[in-house]
Amino acid sequence: MGLAASQARFLAITSRKMNCEFQSMQIAQEKLSVTRDLQKASQEYQNSLSATKLVWDTEDNTVYDLSYDVMMTPSMANDYNPYLVTDTKGKIVLSESMFNAAVDAGVIDAKTGDPKKGTKTIGTETSTNDGSRNAFLYQMGVRNQITPETVTAIKNLGNKGYTNSGIGGEALDKTIANAFNTNSFITYMKNAKSEDGKSSIYALNVGDILSSSGYSFGTSKSEFSNNQVIITKSGSPISESEMQKLTLGELLSGQYELTGRMNAEAMRTLAQSILKSMGTTLGWQNANIGGLNVDDESNEALLQAMEFTLKCLNKDYDTSSGGKILSNSVSNAINQAAQTNSIVSGENNVSSVSLTNMLKSFLTNFAVAIEGFDCGYYVTENDKNKSTYVTDDIGYQFLIKNDNTSIDEKDVLMADFYNQLYNNLCVSGASTDVNKQQQVTDKSYLSNAIKNGQLFISSLNNDGYFYQGAYTLNGHVAEVADEDAIAQAEAEYNVIKNKLNYKEETLELDMKNIDTELSSLTTEYDTVKNLISKNVEKVFTMFST
Repeated sequence: MGLAASQARFLAITSRKMNCEFQSMQIAQEKLSVTRDLQKASQEYQNSLSATKLVWDTEDNTVYDLSYDVMMTPSMANDYNPYLVTDTKGKIVLSESMFNAAVDAGVIDAKTGDPKKGTKTIGTETSTNDGSRNAFLYQMGVRNQITPETVTAIKNLGNKGYTNSGIGGEALDKTIANAFNTNSFITYMKNAKSEDGKSSIYALNVGDILSSSGYSFGTSKSEFSNNQVIITKSGSPISESEMQKLTLGELLSGQYELTGRMNAEAMRTLAQSILKSMGTTLGWQNANIGGLNVDDESNEALLQAMEFTLKCLNKDYDTSSGGKILSNSVSNAINQAAQTNSIVSGENNVSSVSLTNMLKSFLTNFAVAIEGFDCGYYVTENDKNKSTYVTDDIGYQFLIKNDNTSIDEKDVLMADFYNQLYNNLCVSGASTDVNKQQQVTDKSYLSNAIKNGQLFISSLNNDGYFYQGAYTLNGHVAEVADEDAIAQAEAEYNVIKNKLNYKEETLELDMKNIDTELSSLTTEYDTVKNLISKNVEKVFTMFST
C-alpha cells in the first residue's frame, strides 16, 4: 500500500474510532439517564404507597368514598344532617347550582357571599327571591337540587317544618336505627316493652295463632289430643303461662320446638303462620312497627328472607322411629326437629318443627340478603349442624329501628336538613370562589383540599350549633389507605420499569457492538500506523544514501 493510501486509510480509521468513542459516550449518558429515571419512578412509587383518601363511614359500617353529595344530600348516611364544607373564613362552600339558588332566592349577596340581613323567615309558597326558607327551597327545586315533591311536602308542613335547627334550635332525635351486636340484640328482644309497659314488643303471640288456627295448648308429651300442640324447651314441655310470655329473644336463647298430632302439611301451615308473625314483628311488610325494617334495603332483605325460609319449611323430614310407643314417637320427632330447619314428620301422625331454628334461619337469610351470598352465613334445610347461623356470630351488628326517635315522617327529616342548611347560610354566608364551587363536587379535589387544610367540615354539635373541626372528629369521616391509587401507581411503575429495562438492554447491546467495532478499528489502526511508519522510514533511508 502506498504512503498516500495508507495515510488516507489511517485518517478514515481515526475518524471512525472517534465516532465510535463519541457514540459510546452518548450511550453511557443515556444509561445514566435511564438509571435516574428508574430511581425517580421507584421513588414516586414508594411515595404512592402512603397514599390515603377520605371515606364516609355510616352507623351500620357501610363505607363510601367521601363526596359532596354524601354530606350535602339528606339521607340515612348523614343522619339527615348536612355536613357543611366550609372555607378558612367559615363560609359555606356550595356547589355552583346551590350557590346560584341561594343568590336568586335572596339569601346571600352574589358578590360577597354575605347573608342579607333580615331575610331569615319561612316565607310563602309563592316567594321566589325574598330570602326566605321557602324561596331557597323553590330555587333549589328549579335547579334539580331537590325534588318538587320534597319542596311541596316541606312547605305543607307549615310552621311545624320550620325551626331554628342548626343555629341553636332543639336537635331532633334522628337516629333511625340503633346498632346491636348479637347478644345485645337478643337481650333487647327479651326486654323491649310496648308503650303500656305491660307486654314485650317482640312477643311471639303463639297463643293467638293457635286459637285462630283451631288448636289448643297442651302440656304433656304423652297425652295430647289431635287439636292440641305442645311447646318444648330442650325437649321438656313448657306451661301455658310460659308460652304466653315467649319472646323472640327467648327463642334465640334456648331451643324451642312446636309439636302436634298432625301431618306434615298441617304442621307446615301452622309453622308458616308463626314464621310470618315472627317476620311481621321484625318488620316484614311493615316498616311502621320498627324492628329490622329501617330502610328500603332492609325491607327488601326481609321479603327475601321470608321467601327463603318459607321454602325451607316446604321440605319435610321423615323420622319414623320403627314402631315405638307414642311417647317415644313424640320425643323422637322433637329431638329430630331440634336438629333440622324443616318440618319433621314422625309416626302416629306426629309432626314437629323447631321454632328456634326457624327464627335463626329467618335472621340468617336476612343477613345473607343484606351482606350478599359470600358473607359466610347459610342455612342447610335438613341439618342445622351444617348451617352457619348469623346468630352464632357474636360480632354481627343488627340495626333496629329507634323506638325513641321524636319524628316519624320523612318529610320532617328533610325539612330539618334544609332548615339547618338555610339557617347557616343566613348566619355564615357562602364562599364566592367559583373554582371551589365548581370543583367541590369532585371527590379527588374535595378529599385533597380537606386533608391539606384548604377546606373544612362543619358539623352539628350537641348544643345545636355547627362548628369547624378536624375532619376525623365528626364521627363519619376517616382517612384510609387509597388502595385504588396504590394499585394504579404500581401498574404505572411496572410499565415505566419495563420500558426503561428494555431501553437499558438495548443500550447494552449497542454498547457491546460499538466495543467490538472499536476493538477491530484499534487493531486496524495500529496496523496502518505501523505501515505508515515503515514507509516513512524506508523513504528517509532511501534518500539518506
